[in-house]
Amino acid sequence: MQEKISIIVPVYNVENYLERCVESILKQTYTNFELLLINDGSTDQSGDLCDQLVSKNENIKVFHLENAGVSNARNVGIQNSTGEWITFIDSDDFITPDYLETLISAVKSDISVGFSVARLHHVKNGQVTDLPEFSGQESIWSAEQTMKELLMTTRTSFFPVAKLFKKELIEDFKFSTDYHLAEDALFLTEVLLETKCKSVFIDKPIYYYDHREGSATTSVNSHVFDTIEVYKIIIPKVYQCFPQLKPELVNRESWSYITVYDKIIFTDSTEYQDEKTQLRKWIVSHTSQILSDPYFTSFRKIAILSLGISPWIYRQIVGLNK
Repeated sequence: MQEKISIIVPVYNVENYLERCVESILKQTYTNFELLLINDGSTDQSGDLCDQLVSKNENIKVFHLENAGVSNARNVGIQNSTGEWITFIDSDDFITPDYLETLISAVKSDISVGFSVARLHHVKNGQVTDLPEFSGQESIWSAEQTMKELLMTTRTSFFPVAKLFKKELIEDFKFSTDYHLAEDALFLTEVLLETKCKSVFIDKPIYYYDHREGSATTSVNSHVFDTIEVYKIIIPKVYQCFPQLKPELVNRESWSYITVYDKIIFTDSTEYQDEKTQLRKWIVSHTSQILSDPYFTSFRKIAILSLGISPWIYRQIVGLNK
């Protein structure tokens, strides 16, 4: 008999994307699943859409909450899930028909595996392109290798999506509600460091990650600095457990400052001028470290060199890549 999978989908003001997401879930070749829509106090028609979808499908449940953020929504989903396995899908993304089947087939290969991981296929504003080439091969990763892969983000990411977790593995953990960005990185780090579980990676893109304007990861507000603060927590925790990952941790520290700085300089807002100055100061003071980092591209290193000369030149160079 198929084991049950709980699909947790946080919902907040996504009336233009929710039906696309749910439709892709209902087309799954693996049929023993429940879909939990967690409406996080939406102010558009998303809540009504959730109710309509529930009325038409007996394996969909909806939970209407006061707005408290995506972490709280995911936590509520975990608490109310009844499956042996849990996967997270963002409501503005969508999946291939074999998403569930691919993930659960992979975890059956080794009973010591705590979760499976598949590749993301990045799209922008819903413009779907052909899937990149993939081998379909599976690889068992130790906890340390999994941590390394999460830090490097070349084959997977710190996003909780495109992964299938044993419920018993994560049910005692919570997504932090103290942060609005990188809280998922903190969650996955805590799970890995405390459980030391293996994972299995499937070289197959089965999740469409939609980079849309206005999403939490592209918006600039006071929460943009969460990324730096979260990695200040993650880095010493990981180093204590896996000191061999120091090069990757050094890279991730630099990356956190650079990515926040880049977000701020490409917004029209006149806010955060002091923070912008402090971020530039940190990056410039770590120029040697960044230039010797094998994980940064030559393009990025040239940009960093220019930042020491002129923030305007830096913005023009980085803008070329955008």
